[in-house]
Amino acid sequence: MVFGHNAMLVIYAAATLVGLVLGVYLLQYRDKPGVVPLAGSLFATAFLSGPVFVATASDSHLLSSLMIRLLFVGVCTSVLFIFLFSLEYTGREHLVTPKTVGLLSIHPVVVVALAVTNPGNVFFATFEYNPAAPTDIYFEPGVAFVLHTLYSYLLLACVTVLILEFLYSTRGLYRGQALALFGATTIPWLANMVYIFGLVSYDTTPIGYILTGVLYTVAIVRYQFIDVAPIARNRVVDTVSEGVFVIDHDNHLIDVNPAGCEMLAVDSASSAIGHNVHTLFKTNPAIVDMLEELTETPVESTTEFSLEDRHFEIQATPITDGRDRHVGWLILVYDITTRKRRESELERQNERLDRFADLVSHDLRNPLSVASGYLDIARDTEDEADTAEYLDRVERSHERMEAIVDDVLTLARGGATVTEPQPVDVAALARRAWNSVETDNATLEVHSREKIVADPTRFQRLFENLFRNAVEHGIEDGDSHTPENGVTHHYADEPSSESPDTSTELTVTVALEDAGTGEPVLTVEDDGRGIPSSIRERIFEEGVTTAETNTGLGLRIVEQLAQAHGWSITVATSSTGGARFELRGIDRDVSGSRESPSEFTSSGESRK
Repeated sequence: MVFGHNAMLVIYAAATLVGLVLGVYLLQYRDKPGVVPLAGSLFATAFLSGPVFVATASDSHLLSSLMIRLLFVGVCTSVLFIFLFSLEYTGREHLVTPKTVGLLSIHPVVVVALAVTNPGNVFFATFEYNPAAPTDIYFEPGVAFVLHTLYSYLLLACVTVLILEFLYSTRGLYRGQALALFGATTIPWLANMVYIFGLVSYDTTPIGYILTGVLYTVAIVRYQFIDVAPIARNRVVDTVSEGVFVIDHDNHLIDVNPAGCEMLAVDSASSAIGHNVHTLFKTNPAIVDMLEELTETPVESTTEFSLEDRHFEIQATPITDGRDRHVGWLILVYDITTRKRRESELERQNERLDRFADLVSHDLRNPLSVASGYLDIARDTEDEADTAEYLDRVERSHERMEAIVDDVLTLARGGATVTEPQPVDVAALARRAWNSVETDNATLEVHSREKIVADPTRFQRLFENLFRNAVEHGIEDGDSHTPENGVTHHYADEPSSESPDTSTELTVTVALEDAGTGEPVLTVEDDGRGIPSSIRERIFEEGVTTAETNTGLGLRIVEQLAQAHGWSITVATSSTGGARFELRGIDRDVSGSRESPSEFTSSGESRK
């Protein structure tokens, strides 16, 4: 009996010491979520085991009586703090409010008050001196004691459920933490039940607290409980779009979020955790080599890699514990495909700007030199008629420079995607565009009674450039050219012995046709001399033209405006041997009004 008494004294003293030491240690990390209530619960266990130790060791009936009553301070506060800790540890810290703490504090205050005063024997049914009892005090529980016990067990059951739920949903390193904490929170109240139900004469609760201290130590030392706490993990790590991987120093995956699982092409984290990264990426040895290079030394590093049509940035950060020991790596993988595409687009735009600058500097130099030369001649000429002629040539050079600037600006600004199209009457817009272009004696025919969905301003610009191209290149001028269908026309860059056709008439036709599959096709064609086969494949390239006075940007602008609408444009030969442009991918406006086919003939002068 003496041996058992002394053994229990050692256990009570050890439980008190364990609670105090661990509580003081944890307070070093009190700035971390969950640490303060956990330290409070450990101090509370010391305040339970300590009074039991004093009551068991003391020969004073009065002191033992006081200690038995005061130990309920430790009992109630330990339950309170461990419940608050479980809320924070499992990511429910938003429930830990002053109101919640205040309500939970009612129980310890009432219980301690009842244990000390015991009015009407409501807490202790009997409370008397008994030298046969380990603490010299024997008591039987009253109604309030039973209610207090049931309430405490209810809270501890909630703690168990919370940690079990977290244990089920967590993984890797956090699962080890959760297992240790699950044991640490359940063993004490199971040990208390042994004593409460009278299975043993000594209070075995402190024995449970010693085991709790051991499990807390395992959680802190083995599973880096303080250094790698999973507070609110599910709301942070699991919801970020970047892949998050935690790798230990042996290159085993110990944690991964859903985005990382998607990158690994696995259904769940459990099928990947525990595997070596060499196994996970065995089909991509280049990734393994890259990871080995990143983790060669424990310093933060970043690199980029491509996988199929995706681009990623990978950042490796060493993980150290509270004693600055390297324990693994945090790998963050960012999908930078969108950024790379934007960078490529910006690079293309910069290249285009460079081409624009070269084009402007090259093409403006010639008309500027011409204008400057004729202006000098005009100043030295006394004949008014000659002066007027020279000034006319200066004016034409200025017009030429204005056209160059206008085309370049249109090309630079026309690439943006059309975002707010609206119903557009094809016939009305074609006529408006025709009126804004010098069309000489050419004729416009529009065969359309429908509306399409487009940007009116840019669609008119598209028409204008197609009409200008037809008038400038379709009307006969110079030597003849025989197109592929045998119809003879003139073309300056392909001389022929054929007799020139002196006709200057040209008909441009706009029509909205059906491709046979229900897809509308908008066509703009002329009956002019057509496009030479030598440049037909390059007709939409910048600078491609058959006239020295043109910039070669007109049809490139047309293609860009079409692409901005999401359309495609192709070039072909019309039935009369002229040029034919076909726009596909357009949308009809089914609610648009219809008009009768119309014909419009320009009344401007012929340009020689």
